[in-house]
Amino acid sequence: MRKKKTLMITGASGFVGSNFIKKYSEKYNIIPVCLIENKPEELDYSSVDCILHLAALVHQMKGAPEERYFEVNTELTRRIAVEAKKAGVKHFVFYSTVAVWGTHGYFDHDRVITLNTPTNPVTPYAKSKLNAEKILEELSNENFLIYILRPPLVYGEGCPGNIPRLERLIKKLPIVPLGNEENKRSVVHIEKLIDETERIIEKNQSGLYIPKDDKDLSIREIVELLAKQSRKKVVLIKMNFALIKLLHKIRPNIISSLYGSLVFKIANNEVK
Repeated sequence: MRKKKTLMITGASGFVGSNFIKKYSEKYNIIPVCLIENKPEELDYSSVDCILHLAALVHQMKGAPEERYFEVNTELTRRIAVEAKKAGVKHFVFYSTVAVWGTHGYFDHDRVITLNTPTNPVTPYAKSKLNAEKILEELSNENFLIYILRPPLVYGEGCPGNIPRLERLIKKLPIVPLGNEENKRSVVHIEKLIDETERIIEKNQSGLYIPKDDKDLSIREIVELLAKQSRKKVVLIKMNFALIKLLHKIRPNIISSLYGSLVFKIANNEVK
């Protein structure tokens, strides 16, 4: 009988961590870690086969000092990776973000982002995540394998972020101006995301990857999916492109997210 792997999971109480543990708690010995309560230098790594590093400071609606993003997302990542490598942990899986490419969406709907597209982080969150990636790449070797995932928009029951905001909008308004179909966005369901993570852990893989669903969705398709899940009937109206461009000048991030495309592609689903 195969010996169970022991995983140390930071950010275990978050959306991804809790879903991973719920599905794979029987398959692995799991050590959940809160890095607010525990310093990386004080953790016991002796039995750990792989660290799944999910803990992060994400976009704060009320704002957060820029340095705080680097303290949590860059420096804490460095510290736990250094300690893990020193203790002989063989595998480190890090959740980064597609925000390292620095766009909420674009109106050139034929444009596709690949792993070879130059990064251009704009927000402190994205910059701090990319900095962490670079540190991990410097630490990696044949005895300390690093795998970096850059997930796009994650959806699924209980997900945080933009999806719940759309759900609230659908519930409030009988008519929604989100009927556009020409834009496409790459998304990933939470089940696919955690299954991809399990595969990476099982195969002891190293590399860089964009986990995503096979099908990219338009904003209309996303809203229709959410409306169906909520059992809410909505009338969808297509917005005129000239009006979209005008609104983009006022609220660029929101309009880009709603009406722009953000498509990612990996050739033959291969890892870089």
